[in-house]
Amino acid sequence: MTFWTPYPHLSNQLEQVQYMMTTAIHVKNPQTQAAILNLFASGGKRLRPAYLLLFSEFTDLEPDKRIALASSIEMLHTATLIHDDVIDQAETRRGVPTISHLYGPEIAVYAGDYLFIAVFRLMIQHALDLSNLSQRVEAMEKLLNGELGQMNLKFNTEQTISDYIDNISGKTAELFAQACAVAPFADGNYRLAQLAYDIGLNIGIAFQIMDDYLDYTADSETLGKPVLADMQQGIYSAPVLFALGADTRVAECLKQEDFDTVFKIIQQTEALQKTYDLARQYTTTALKLINKLPNTPVKSDIRQITEELLERQL
Repeated sequence: MTFWTPYPHLSNQLEQVQYMMTTAIHVKNPQTQAAILNLFASGGKRLRPAYLLLFSEFTDLEPDKRIALASSIEMLHTATLIHDDVIDQAETRRGVPTISHLYGPEIAVYAGDYLFIAVFRLMIQHALDLSNLSQRVEAMEKLLNGELGQMNLKFNTEQTISDYIDNISGKTAELFAQACAVAPFADGNYRLAQLAYDIGLNIGIAFQIMDDYLDYTADSETLGKPVLADMQQGIYSAPVLFALGADTRVAECLKQEDFDTVFKIIQQTEALQKTYDLARQYTTTALKLINKLPNTPVKSDIRQITEELLERQL
């Protein structure tokens, strides 16, 4: 049983997305080709294309355009993951070795670059107009600005929760926002597109906060990545920031690279509860906005999936 088993129609569409992504890859270098296809095969929940397909139910878009849009958003997401892993020198992703670890950073960078090109080629092939292409460019710019904002604050123990939210709004939430908004936008329903964008942005922020919460509540084997990797690289997520505010020892421990003590303080203070409450706050906002969607059967699916994301263990 997968995350999407209770939603058979959506599950079937996501299989079509997987097929379209796979057939869109034609790289002359065999290693790069294999690296991309292996990453596609390693899975993940496919949340961004799923939300795109769910919100496309409010539109009159043809099935092939829905699948093409969903494929393009997932390929864009995958490209950013590949480049992230190169920068982070990460050895695993989703519990499997990263492309950069298996094939080296050179192949990984080429693979990520190729996927950016594949995104635009796919959209052109399916006659998606220039305004949709500009949306992808805008999303990529916001993603990059989120990453740059995070980089600018590395090892900064003075940063605030507001700084953190600003960065994850670009780094993670923007793609969720685009996933929800792009189908209504392509269908010309701009009012619905704006509502969908706001829903996706709140879902994406809540999702990233929960990811950061799980870093400190799940072991690395369960989560598929080292739980303290971000802290070691000077990236301080919500649990660390709340701990900084709760205990004056945390800043010094971070400077001394005494991560075990920081981890213990996070467990002993209200840092994790405050992180969870922050995720719930953004989920609640998303659910209130979801209530404003047209009353069709898909609305309840969107609500249920969004609620499940807050309770997930992975």
